Amino acid sequence: MRSLAQRITQSIRWRLGRSVAAPELESGTDESVAAFYNRRVTGCEFLDDPTHYEHPRAVWVLKHVSGGNLLEIGCGNGGMTRLLAPKVSHLTAFDVSAPSLSQVDEMGLPNVETAQGLIESFAPHKQFDWVVMSEVVEHLRKPHESVRKAFEWVIPGGSFVITTPNGHWESDEHLHEFTFSTFSEMLSNAGCESMEIGYLRDRDNRRRWLTAILVKGGSDPAPDDFFDRRAIARNRKQ
Repeated sequence: MRSLAQRITQSIRWRLGRSVAAPELESGTDESVAAFYNRRVTGCEFLDDPTHYEHPRAVWVLKHVSGGNLLEIGCGNGGMTRLLAPKVSHLTAFDVSAPSLSQVDEMGLPNVETAQGLIESFAPHKQFDWVVMSEVVEHLRKPHESVRKAFEWVIPGGSFVITTPNGHWESDEHLHEFTFSTFSEMLSNAGCESMEIGYLRDRDNRRRWLTAILVKGGSDPAPDDFFDRRAIARNRKQ
Protein backbone atom coordinates (compact mmCIF):
# COMPACT_ATOMS: atom_id res chain seq x y z
CA MET A 1 0.00 0.00 0.00
CA ARG A 2 1.21 3.50 -0.79
CA SER A 3 1.60 6.00 2.03
CA LEU A 4 -0.37 9.25 2.09
CA ALA A 5 2.76 11.17 1.11
CA GLN A 6 3.34 8.86 -1.86
CA ARG A 7 -0.26 9.27 -3.02
CA ILE A 8 -0.03 13.06 -2.76
CA THR A 9 3.29 13.11 -4.65
CA GLN A 10 1.83 10.88 -7.34
CA SER A 11 -1.23 13.09 -7.70
CA ILE A 12 0.93 16.21 -8.11
CA ARG A 13 3.15 14.50 -10.69
CA TRP A 14 0.08 13.34 -12.62
CA ARG A 15 -1.42 16.84 -12.70
CA LEU A 16 1.89 18.16 -14.00
CA GLY A 17 1.85 15.63 -16.83
CA ARG A 18 4.69 13.56 -15.41
CA SER A 19 4.99 9.80 -15.07
CA VAL A 20 3.33 8.27 -12.02
CA ALA A 21 4.32 4.65 -12.59
CA ALA A 22 5.74 2.68 -9.69
CA PRO A 23 9.57 2.79 -9.51
CA GLU A 24 9.75 -0.98 -10.01
CA LEU A 25 8.00 -0.62 -13.36
CA GLU A 26 9.94 2.44 -14.46
CA SER A 27 13.22 0.58 -13.93
CA GLY A 28 12.13 -1.72 -16.72
CA THR A 29 13.83 -4.98 -15.72
CA ASP A 30 12.09 -8.34 -15.95
CA GLU A 31 12.83 -9.00 -12.30
CA SER A 32 11.41 -5.71 -11.02
CA VAL A 33 8.24 -5.97 -13.11
CA ALA A 34 7.60 -9.57 -12.04
CA ALA A 35 8.25 -8.72 -8.39
CA PHE A 36 5.86 -5.76 -8.52
CA TYR A 37 2.92 -7.81 -9.82
CA ASN A 38 3.69 -10.86 -7.71
CA ARG A 39 3.10 -8.74 -4.61
CA ARG A 40 -0.48 -7.96 -5.57
CA VAL A 41 -3.71 -9.36 -6.93
CA THR A 42 -5.08 -7.57 -9.97
CA GLY A 43 -8.74 -7.44 -9.03
CA CYS A 44 -11.34 -7.25 -11.79
CA GLU A 45 -14.27 -9.08 -10.22
CA PHE A 46 -16.42 -5.96 -10.71
CA LEU A 47 -16.71 -6.37 -14.48
CA ASP A 48 -20.05 -8.19 -14.32
CA ASP A 49 -21.60 -5.43 -12.17
CA PRO A 50 -23.88 -3.33 -14.42
CA THR A 51 -23.52 -0.37 -12.06
CA HIS A 52 -19.72 -0.26 -12.27
CA TYR A 53 -18.16 2.23 -14.68
CA GLU A 54 -15.97 -0.54 -16.20
CA HIS A 55 -18.95 -2.73 -17.12
CA PRO A 56 -19.36 -1.36 -20.69
CA ARG A 57 -15.83 -2.55 -21.48
CA ALA A 58 -16.69 -6.12 -20.47
CA VAL A 59 -19.88 -5.98 -22.53
CA TRP A 60 -17.96 -4.79 -25.58
CA VAL A 61 -15.32 -7.54 -25.34
CA LEU A 62 -17.92 -10.28 -24.82
CA LYS A 63 -19.89 -9.04 -27.82
CA HIS A 64 -16.94 -9.65 -30.13
CA VAL A 65 -15.87 -13.14 -28.98
CA SER A 66 -17.58 -16.44 -29.74
CA GLY A 67 -16.35 -20.04 -30.07
CA GLY A 68 -12.92 -21.54 -30.60
CA ASN A 69 -9.76 -21.21 -28.53
CA LEU A 70 -8.96 -17.96 -26.76
CA LEU A 71 -5.86 -16.48 -25.17
CA GLU A 72 -6.57 -13.79 -22.57
CA ILE A 73 -3.46 -11.71 -21.95
CA GLY A 74 -3.43 -10.01 -18.57
CA CYS A 75 -6.32 -11.92 -17.01
CA GLY A 76 -5.75 -10.63 -13.47
CA ASN A 77 -7.82 -12.53 -10.93
CA GLY A 78 -10.28 -13.71 -13.56
CA GLY A 79 -13.03 -11.11 -13.61
CA MET A 80 -13.16 -11.21 -17.40
CA THR A 81 -12.06 -14.84 -17.59
CA ARG A 82 -15.20 -16.16 -15.95
CA LEU A 83 -17.32 -14.14 -18.39
CA LEU A 84 -15.35 -15.23 -21.46
CA ALA A 85 -15.08 -18.94 -20.58
CA PRO A 86 -18.72 -19.86 -21.38
CA LYS A 87 -18.36 -18.25 -24.83
CA VAL A 88 -15.40 -20.31 -26.07
CA SER A 89 -14.27 -23.93 -26.26
CA HIS A 90 -11.00 -23.40 -24.40
CA LEU A 91 -9.40 -20.42 -22.70
CA THR A 92 -5.77 -19.85 -21.73
CA ALA A 93 -5.59 -17.22 -18.98
CA PHE A 94 -2.15 -15.59 -19.00
CA ASP A 95 -0.77 -13.15 -16.43
CA VAL A 96 2.49 -12.24 -14.69
CA SER A 97 0.91 -12.26 -11.21
CA ALA A 98 0.99 -15.63 -9.44
CA PRO A 99 -1.45 -14.52 -6.71
CA SER A 100 -3.94 -13.41 -9.36
CA LEU A 101 -3.66 -16.69 -11.27
CA SER A 102 -4.21 -18.63 -8.04
CA GLN A 103 -7.61 -16.99 -7.77
CA VAL A 104 -8.39 -17.95 -11.37
CA ASP A 105 -7.46 -21.58 -10.61
CA GLU A 106 -9.70 -21.53 -7.53
CA MET A 107 -12.71 -20.76 -9.76
CA GLY A 108 -12.43 -24.29 -11.16
CA LEU A 109 -13.58 -23.30 -14.65
CA PRO A 110 -13.47 -26.58 -16.62
CA ASN A 111 -12.26 -25.14 -19.94
CA VAL A 112 -9.68 -22.74 -18.51
CA GLU A 113 -5.96 -23.27 -18.02
CA THR A 114 -3.57 -20.69 -16.59
CA ALA A 115 -0.08 -19.65 -17.65
CA GLN A 116 2.30 -17.32 -15.84
CA GLY A 117 5.01 -15.08 -17.20
CA LEU A 118 5.91 -11.86 -18.93
CA ILE A 119 4.52 -11.32 -22.41
CA GLU A 120 8.05 -10.57 -23.65
CA SER A 121 9.10 -14.17 -22.94
CA PHE A 122 5.80 -16.00 -23.42
CA ALA A 123 5.85 -18.66 -26.15
CA PRO A 124 2.52 -20.51 -26.45
CA HIS A 125 2.63 -23.90 -28.18
CA LYS A 126 -0.30 -23.05 -30.46
CA GLN A 127 -2.16 -20.21 -32.10
CA PHE A 128 -5.62 -19.05 -31.09
CA ASP A 129 -8.89 -18.09 -32.74
CA TRP A 130 -9.04 -15.12 -30.40
CA VAL A 131 -6.42 -13.14 -28.51
CA VAL A 132 -7.88 -10.67 -26.01
CA MET A 133 -5.75 -7.90 -24.48
CA SER A 134 -8.10 -5.67 -22.50
CA GLU A 135 -6.55 -2.87 -20.41
CA VAL A 136 -3.06 -4.36 -20.69
CA VAL A 137 -1.06 -2.59 -23.39
CA GLU A 138 -0.71 0.58 -21.30
CA HIS A 139 1.15 -1.51 -18.68
CA LEU A 140 3.74 -2.91 -21.08
CA ARG A 141 7.31 -1.68 -21.41
CA LYS A 142 7.38 -2.03 -25.19
CA PRO A 143 3.74 -1.88 -26.32
CA HIS A 144 4.41 -1.76 -30.07
CA GLU A 145 6.59 -4.87 -30.01
CA SER A 146 4.24 -6.69 -27.66
CA VAL A 147 1.21 -6.04 -29.87
CA ARG A 148 3.03 -7.36 -32.93
CA LYS A 149 4.11 -10.43 -30.98
CA ALA A 150 0.63 -11.09 -29.61
CA PHE A 151 -0.86 -10.79 -33.09
CA GLU A 152 1.44 -13.61 -34.25
CA TRP A 153 -0.44 -15.90 -31.86
CA VAL A 154 -3.69 -15.40 -33.81
CA ILE A 155 -4.57 -18.10 -36.34
CA PRO A 156 -5.16 -17.08 -39.98
CA GLY A 157 -8.71 -15.75 -40.08
CA GLY A 158 -8.72 -15.17 -36.31
CA SER A 159 -9.08 -11.91 -34.41
CA PHE A 160 -7.15 -9.81 -31.92
CA VAL A 161 -9.41 -7.87 -29.53
CA ILE A 162 -7.80 -4.99 -27.65
CA THR A 163 -8.87 -2.11 -25.41
CA THR A 164 -6.93 0.59 -23.58
CA PRO A 165 -7.80 3.74 -21.62
CA ASN A 166 -8.39 6.83 -23.70
CA GLY A 167 -5.86 9.41 -22.53
CA HIS A 168 -4.92 10.18 -18.92
CA TRP A 169 -5.68 7.71 -16.15
CA GLU A 170 -4.01 8.10 -12.77
CA SER A 171 -2.41 4.72 -12.05
CA ASP A 172 0.94 3.59 -10.71
CA GLU A 173 0.78 0.64 -13.13
CA HIS A 174 0.50 2.58 -16.39
CA LEU A 175 3.68 3.16 -18.37
CA HIS A 176 1.95 4.58 -21.45
CA GLU A 177 -1.16 6.45 -22.48
CA PHE A 178 -2.78 6.56 -25.89
CA THR A 179 -4.84 8.85 -28.06
CA PHE A 180 -6.93 7.66 -31.01
CA SER A 181 -4.05 8.63 -33.29
CA THR A 182 -1.23 6.90 -31.40
CA PHE A 183 -3.36 3.81 -30.75
CA SER A 184 -4.18 3.55 -34.47
CA GLU A 185 -0.55 4.02 -35.46
CA MET A 186 0.60 1.25 -33.12
CA LEU A 187 -1.98 -1.24 -34.34
CA SER A 188 -1.44 -0.45 -38.02
CA ASN A 189 2.01 -2.04 -37.78
CA ALA A 190 0.73 -5.37 -36.48
CA GLY A 191 0.29 -6.82 -39.99
CA CYS A 192 -3.47 -7.35 -39.94
CA GLU A 193 -5.75 -7.86 -42.94
CA SER A 194 -8.43 -5.52 -41.60
CA MET A 195 -8.84 -3.32 -38.57
CA GLU A 196 -11.78 -1.65 -36.83
CA ILE A 197 -10.92 1.07 -34.30
CA GLY A 198 -13.24 3.19 -32.21
CA TYR A 199 -14.10 4.82 -28.93
CA LEU A 200 -16.13 3.12 -26.23
CA ARG A 201 -18.22 5.34 -23.99
CA ASP A 202 -18.83 4.85 -20.29
CA ARG A 203 -22.16 5.17 -18.49
CA ASP A 204 -21.65 8.95 -18.33
CA ASN A 205 -21.29 9.09 -22.14
CA ARG A 206 -17.59 9.92 -22.02
CA ARG A 207 -15.11 8.40 -24.47
CA ARG A 208 -13.34 6.43 -21.76
CA TRP A 209 -11.76 3.63 -23.83
CA LEU A 210 -10.11 3.02 -27.18
CA THR A 211 -11.06 -0.30 -28.76
CA ALA A 212 -9.97 -2.29 -31.78
CA ILE A 213 -10.48 -5.59 -33.57
CA LEU A 214 -7.68 -6.78 -35.84
CA VAL A 215 -8.35 -9.65 -38.23
CA LYS A 216 -5.52 -11.80 -39.56
CA GLY A 217 -5.55 -12.71 -43.24
CA GLY A 218 -6.51 -16.25 -44.18
CA SER A 219 -3.24 -16.74 -46.08
CA ASP A 220 -0.02 -14.87 -46.66
CA PRO A 221 -0.51 -12.21 -49.35
CA ALA A 222 1.68 -11.82 -52.38
CA PRO A 223 4.29 -9.08 -51.93
CA ASP A 224 2.82 -5.60 -52.30
CA ASP A 225 4.56 -3.86 -55.19
CA PHE A 226 1.96 -1.17 -55.84
CA PHE A 227 4.38 1.55 -54.80
CA ASP A 228 7.30 0.16 -56.78
CA ARG A 229 6.98 1.61 -60.28
CA ARG A 230 9.77 -0.56 -61.68
CA ALA A 231 8.06 -3.72 -60.40
CA ILE A 232 4.78 -2.59 -61.96
CA ALA A 233 6.51 -2.00 -65.27
CA ARG A 234 8.10 -5.48 -65.16
CA ASN A 235 4.74 -7.09 -64.45
CA ARG A 236 3.16 -5.32 -67.43
CA LYS A 237 5.77 -6.87 -69.74
CA GLN A 238 5.02 -10.42 -68.58
